Amino acid sequence: MSHPVFGDGEILDSRWHGTELLVQFQSGLRLWLPTQRVRLLFNIGDFVPGEAQPALFEIDTIQARRMIEAFRLGIVPHQDVESFTFGREKPIAVLDEALANLARGQGDVFMVEGEYGSGKTHLLEYVHHRALASGMATSLVQFDPAEVSPHRPKRVYREVVHNLRYIKDATEHGYRDLLRSGAALDMKDHVFLGPVLAKLGRIDAGQLQSEVFWQWIEGESTKEYATEQKSPFRVKGGQRIPALYDFSTAADLYCNILSGLSWMARELGMKGLVLLVDEAETVTHLWDIMYLAKSVNFMDGLVRTAQNDPDLKRINDRMVHNQVRPVPYIYRDPSLLLVFATTPSPYDYAYIKLANRIKHRVELGLLEEKALLDAFSTMVMIYRRAYPDFTISDLDQKRLLREASRRNIEGVRAFIKFSIEALDVTRLRAQGILPRNKD
Repeated sequence: MSHPVFGDGEILDSRWHGTELLVQFQSGLRLWLPTQRVRLLFNIGDFVPGEAQPALFEIDTIQARRMIEAFRLGIVPHQDVESFTFGREKPIAVLDEALANLARGQGDVFMVEGEYGSGKTHLLEYVHHRALASGMATSLVQFDPAEVSPHRPKRVYREVVHNLRYIKDATEHGYRDLLRSGAALDMKDHVFLGPVLAKLGRIDAGQLQSEVFWQWIEGESTKEYATEQKSPFRVKGGQRIPALYDFSTAADLYCNILSGLSWMARELGMKGLVLLVDEAETVTHLWDIMYLAKSVNFMDGLVRTAQNDPDLKRINDRMVHNQVRPVPYIYRDPSLLLVFATTPSPYDYAYIKLANRIKHRVELGLLEEKALLDAFSTMVMIYRRAYPDFTISDLDQKRLLREASRRNIEGVRAFIKFSIEALDVTRLRAQGILPRNKD
């Protein structure tokens, strides 16, 4: 690494989730420094482009163009995530083991931590694909302070069911398919899913009222709209189905429903439900103390539901319950794997409370040298497939990789984005669209 004041040095250790580095400088000075104040240096002098290990050999021009467009934004297309993942063998091994445990009926909770641009979303996408391929139902949601905040559990539920997917008979299915299949199960004791499944057996899929019904139970509209006497799309018999409450205190109802869905998935032959939550640090982005308390309670309830905490199988005075129709947070024995991705916020109360509840932590640091080389070589290969007339010398590849590796300190996203932009500039200069470099 190099520092603008102290010169070159060697990194000895890190702390605070990689936000500070202990550096031994060539002058003998040893200091803890913010990671963003140093520039990492990579030894790429021996890099031989042809000897790196690019992936994705079997792609056509259209697939390559699609990937390049995504790379320009610093992201990887959803369908290519498994093929374009480098240097994350340890985190993947940990999460693969979590999926294997869920397949054996053991749910759990994991927290993926890393700075912005470190690849947290990419890793969640990776787990999403692996879970689908392993025969699990899965949903990937992204928290947002304005739209999908944990102090509004109904909105979280709506995102979960909207994004819920599973593979059956080589075909992708969603939430409605899950409930239709679950109609054959005995869930009469579930406060919400019991009457919903009973109603599904009597509803006519060809009527407009059925769509109103689905939007209601998916959290898109309200019970009042679906059941009011004067409503032209009134769902007859809907009064017997509990409303999906908008209250911030209704964390018990939504945790109960999610645990019920995981139980249902298991009974239908799947290996459980995987719930992936991105931007989980949103739990700390609330300035109203009441909303913050409700947000923390919902996150705590989700975690303990996935952990199958026996104390939440009954009304618990230490947890927040809605006052209309309080229910236990957990229904029967859930099969739920919960994975949060978050930026470390070690000084925030809500983050500390959440982190202390979760036993398994996965930290994403900077990509190591070999991973950068393999990723860069793969991008060059993809770029050549996208633009068959494009050529670049080994010397220019080394130069671009050296520049791109300096962006790695800003995260994987910055590394990918810079690499593709540099290849774009090289191509456009060769075509005479941009002026050639005087060097």
